[in-house]
Amino acid sequence: MESVLSIQTLSLVLLLLGIGLAFSGIRLSGWVLGWILLAGALLLQGFRSMLVYAFEHGGVDPATYAVANDWMGLGFSLLIVASMHMMREVFARHMLAEERLRVIGAAAQDGVIMMDDKGRIAFWNGAAQTIFGYSEQDALGKSLHELIVPELDRTDFEKSFDSHQYSAPGGAIGKTLEVAGLRKDGTRIVTEHSIGAVNIDGKWHTICLVRDTTERKRFEERIRHLATYDNLTGLPNRMLFYDRLRQAINLAGRNRHELSLLYLDLDKFKAVNDTLGHDAGDEILKGAADRIQQQVRESDTVARIGGDEFAVILPKIASRQDAAIVARKIIDALCAVFELSGKERQQVRIGASIGIATFPVDGADMDALFKVADAAMYRAKQSGNSFSFGAAWKTDSSQ
Repeated sequence: MESVLSIQTLSLVLLLLGIGLAFSGIRLSGWVLGWILLAGALLLQGFRSMLVYAFEHGGVDPATYAVANDWMGLGFSLLIVASMHMMREVFARHMLAEERLRVIGAAAQDGVIMMDDKGRIAFWNGAAQTIFGYSEQDALGKSLHELIVPELDRTDFEKSFDSHQYSAPGGAIGKTLEVAGLRKDGTRIVTEHSIGAVNIDGKWHTICLVRDTTERKRFEERIRHLATYDNLTGLPNRMLFYDRLRQAINLAGRNRHELSLLYLDLDKFKAVNDTLGHDAGDEILKGAADRIQQQVRESDTVARIGGDEFAVILPKIASRQDAAIVARKIIDALCAVFELSGKERQQVRIGASIGIATFPVDGADMDALFKVADAAMYRAKQSGNSFSFGAAWKTDSSQ
């Protein structure tokens, strides 16, 4: 009988504890409250079964049975009331959280995407629809990587989330990642994901704030290009050329081979520019740049140093004859007639003078090579449409 009374007391304590917590201001997980109430209900039901058995076999008098049965009825009634209150509180909390998320998502200019612990999209705001072209109905329940990430990039994207999909935050959580994106219409874009996580009922949900950075990346790329390439011809500018020449010299020094620097100036260009105007001059410069590039290898570098001056790096040559062949091809190409655009289709002839410096015989560093090549170019200019080698060679000029 004492064990029966102990079970009854424990069940009532658990029920009252759960009911008190349900109606109190203490915020506990719905899972915790549910387990407390369930344990109390199971113990109470077990006590009731034991009581019925004892009553049927004469172990409990009718008066005691009636009182105990009334207490159990009261306990179950309180259990139902507490459970309903708890469910209403839990639902209200979830609805409030969801409504807050919707309000925040609607006001946000960035895409707000939430994924559940299985990686399925559970929230998708209007900005996300604008970025990717998918409506909320299209997105909900889908896997994020399958919906918005190009196929070739999906494996890397999934790895970023593997460490927290079914456990505590880690991996990409708290980081900002640049991710290749794919719009509904198939357009590839660049996106930036700021990733966080929130625990909802013991399960981690991932929240991504997504921004379309495609235009910004294009602008940054354009700025980088303008900083290192000539805006008119598209060739490397002086700064990038110096960097490549420095690297080529270092490589040639390590591998013990020769390289040549060709420094050239367009002949008769000033007269064309002054007579026909800057538009015609710009057209000549662009045409000259194309013709020079056509005479060299992909591994060679052609740059516009400034005005009507160009330079070429031949990073590996077997002899000075290699440089002479390239110089002659460039001169021949530039001496051919240029036909200008416009109704008149005016024809123009220019030429080029080239100075050649060779590493290491003409100099062991960039400044020395430029000095030798510049002096050789001015010697060649005395003849016009010719090239000249640095002073280290026995024959210092050639046509």
